Amino acid sequence: MKKQSPETGIEFVERWQRETERLAKEGLYYPEEEHSSCGVGMVAAVDGKPTRRVVEAAIEALKKIW
Repeated sequence: MKKQSPETGIEFVERWQRETERLAKEGLYYPEEEHSSCGVGMVAAVDGKPTRRVVEAAIEALKKIW
């Protein structure tokens, strides 16, 4: 499998704009509801299994925003 090169900032913004337009057309995104999410984060295990490591990572994340 070919390794993809990291996205540039411009590429990210262009992709984000395309996706928000598509989602808005489909009724899945409401631009008027967009606002700053400063201080919001999420810590999860991608395998869906509860572990102490996830809880510890979440606690560390909370410490960082204070």
